[in-house]
Amino acid sequence: MSVWRLEQIHKSWRVGRWPRRAERVGLAGADLQIDAGERVGIVGASGSGKTTLVRCGLGLCRPTSGTVRLFGEDTAAWGRRAWRRARRDAQLLFQDPRAMLHAGLPIGALLRDSAALHRPGEDPMALAHEALDSVGLAGRSASLPGELSGGEQRRVGLARVLLARPRLLVVDEPTAGLDAAIKPRMLRLMLDRVGPEAGIVWVSHDLAAVARYCDRVVVLHAGTVVERFPTASLATGWQPQNAHTARLLHAVGWETTP
Repeated sequence: MSVWRLEQIHKSWRVGRWPRRAERVGLAGADLQIDAGERVGIVGASGSGKTTLVRCGLGLCRPTSGTVRLFGEDTAAWGRRAWRRARRDAQLLFQDPRAMLHAGLPIGALLRDSAALHRPGEDPMALAHEALDSVGLAGRSASLPGELSGGEQRRVGLARVLLARPRLLVVDEPTAGLDAAIKPRMLRLMLDRVGPEAGIVWVSHDLAAVARYCDRVVVLHAGTVVERFPTASLATGWQPQNAHTARLLHAVGWETTP
């Protein structure tokens, strides 16, 4: 069953000042479908439209045209209240972890409040402490976000979205700012803590990690999907059909020739 479906998503903006205003195209008919239980990586160079696509698909910006279906419902007529309800089941881990934190609120209190919202009937403080321990930050519940490194802030963000037990988890560059030694642990935690029926979408430049942890890959270029392939095919001599995909694979030293 599809948990997220984006059809012919276009997004453009008017930039500059009159009389030299121009249209900037962010998405040019991009399509994406995520089924329950899938782990899908979205890759592409900077400016290819990856972040814009997921923001349009989660109601954080309105597409110029196209259809967004979330958990089987067409979101075209949704207002703020409907989107707030949906985001309890569709969680986004932002590329900038500060977007999920409050500068004046200790991280333990932040996680406690998230636990109370998403896990009613359970002990929110116990859940907050367990979440911090799971990301290697036990004993830091009184810390403010500004007292943490960028990598630690990202780990708090991950703990927060996992507390929600989402049906759809979208992560934008989840390994950014993490030490090499802790990346595998955090990625494994991300995959293990969501339910087996949840869809995971991983937006990343790290094609090698995406290929290791995801079921299939979607390649974006110039605002549109130029290729899709199962990651298992990379071990079978599969050849990309798109030159941009070939360049991405070559950049990480991935040989597709049998």
